[in-house]
Amino acid sequence: MSITTTLISSQRDKIAQRAAQLIHAGLAKNLDQARRQACLELGLSSKEVGACTVEIEAEMAHYQHLFSPDFDEDLLQLRQKSLALMDFFQQFEPYLIGSVLKGNANQHSDINLLVYSDDPKVIEIFLLNQQIDYSSKERKTQYRQTDSPTIAFWFDQTEVHLQILPSVARHQYAKKHERANYRQLQQLIANCKSTYILASEE
Repeated sequence: MSITTTLISSQRDKIAQRAAQLIHAGLAKNLDQARRQACLELGLSSKEVGACTVEIEAEMAHYQHLFSPDFDEDLLQLRQKSLALMDFFQQFEPYLIGSVLKGNANQHSDINLLVYSDDPKVIEIFLLNQQIDYSSKERKTQYRQTDSPTIAFWFDQTEVHLQILPSVARHQYAKKHERANYRQLQQLIANCKSTYILASEE
């Protein structure tokens, strides 16, 4: 292993450790925010050392094991909230993505949902009709340079981010990222409950 490779590996470890600390302390809501903040604090560039996603997730699992005795219960509650939200947005066929699905979320984490629509305004009108306060941020995507808004709002003291992608992205996204529909999340929750009950009885 070269000196450069060793240095980059060490830098990635430092970023991962700090990012996990930030998420555990509730100072960052998700991996991207934690990674950016950790790089800023450490004076490092994420472009030079890589995304560090795997390393951050490993460090988060380590922290949760050491310092979060209620981790399983917190995760289950977040997934139950996610299921309620997916039922609320059922006409848009939402998916759960991010840390709550992957299982490395904690009580401070946000919920990330994904829907596909070629007319994001339809979803915003839906929220307005339901009298839900929200904010919207648009960003460019790889999908025909389409604007892809992310809508943020609060549900039961948890921040929710609803990402809207054009319909053309439906199959492309599935090839690269993990996602779960309503029934898949139901099954995941059922499995979590079984595991949690067994662990409690030990």
